Amino acid sequence: MTRHPSARARLTLVSLHDLNLPASFASDFVTELIGAFEREGAQQAGHSVRVALLSHYLGLEMQLPPETLKELFFSAILHDIGGIATDSHISRKLTEIPDIFGQKTDFQIFSHPARGYAILNRFPTLRKIAEVVYTHHEFYDGSGFPQGLKEDDIPLLSRIIRIADTTDIILRLHDIRETSELNGFLNIISGEEFDPAIYERFLSMLETRALLPVLVDDRAVLQQFREVRAQMKDQYYFAASDSLNRFFETVAALIDNVTTLDKQHSQRVAEFAEQVALALTLDQNQILQVRWAALLHDLGKVVGNRKIYTKSEKLSDIEWRAIRNHPEKSYEILNAVSGMQEIAFYVLHHHENYDGSGYPEGLAGDKIPLAARILRVADAFEAMTSERIYHRKRDWQMALRELHENSGKQFDPKIVDITVQAYQIK
Repeated sequence: MTRHPSARARLTLVSLHDLNLPASFASDFVTELIGAFEREGAQQAGHSVRVALLSHYLGLEMQLPPETLKELFFSAILHDIGGIATDSHISRKLTEIPDIFGQKTDFQIFSHPARGYAILNRFPTLRKIAEVVYTHHEFYDGSGFPQGLKEDDIPLLSRIIRIADTTDIILRLHDIRETSELNGFLNIISGEEFDPAIYERFLSMLETRALLPVLVDDRAVLQQFREVRAQMKDQYYFAASDSLNRFFETVAALIDNVTTLDKQHSQRVAEFAEQVALALTLDQNQILQVRWAALLHDLGKVVGNRKIYTKSEKLSDIEWRAIRNHPEKSYEILNAVSGMQEIAFYVLHHHENYDGSGYPEGLAGDKIPLAARILRVADAFEAMTSERIYHRKRDWQMALRELHENSGKQFDPKIVDITVQAYQIK
């Protein structure tokens, strides 16, 4: 395909203001992202939401300034981003191994602060948050991990998150309903795991805000959390389309890491889709939207049982339905983010077929959004040219011929013609 080497340079000059992304975008997106990775079954309010809520109220109790509260919020939401795995989220594993000695010997638990740091430290605007994430399992007496820091050597925000994190784990483990019972557990490890001064402020905050009944009620948690999230408006963390593009690439890598054996599927779909969009002479904003929709098209796969996407055995009807539902799940996640509604719409329809035989709505022809038609070709082409559990890798010429054979059936003939012509396949 004819490459456009200057395309990326042009695209990265697009400002977020031109993309009409609101100030609430950053908090909305990271919240929905982490919530998706943590969601299992009918669970609504995840671990990181409760930790962020507790951390925020404790920060208010300690009279932290607004910018520090914002940093605390994002650090708390993202504190377990390094703990995303195929089988389960790290928060579940922490309830199974609550003691510090067991956690240090479990590689996934021990490594997740460093993994989170590695993910976030790539972005200059997120480096302070990366430091907090890296140290959120350090204990006040120096017995934590990964560095064994102690007392004031541990960043203040990490010490705040530490007590919020453990409190939520204790609540899940022991089904606590009384504040005095919770205090009984926390008091034992004050001075060891927690900063004693922060612990005293935490107790005051729990009583003042009557938080315990809220924490054990998903709906109440979400209601209060949404109020807090609405205050976290910020255009600093993703200040330009370049940083946002790189963050979406990171998200795509996280999605692929836990839902496929091919760790670069979404990145390759995005590269191909972007080139098709350029060949169609779409404007810069449209090209960015196509690229970002491609990077995020499989986000719905992270919700629920992720193992089915790498399963070699025959899938049950329930598992097939879950797979077919992933565009709708992707849509639900992205549509909840201010400014992502168009991308959510494209992602919803990326498995529609040109002849109307696809899903979820059976749209046909031009009723399928152009961006979704591009994604349909890009996704299929990438799958055909990669190793999969269900088929062997095809060479590019064979894959392009298959696109041509399904032109007008699965795929938009115009997009197929552009692709075939670019590769000069007869």
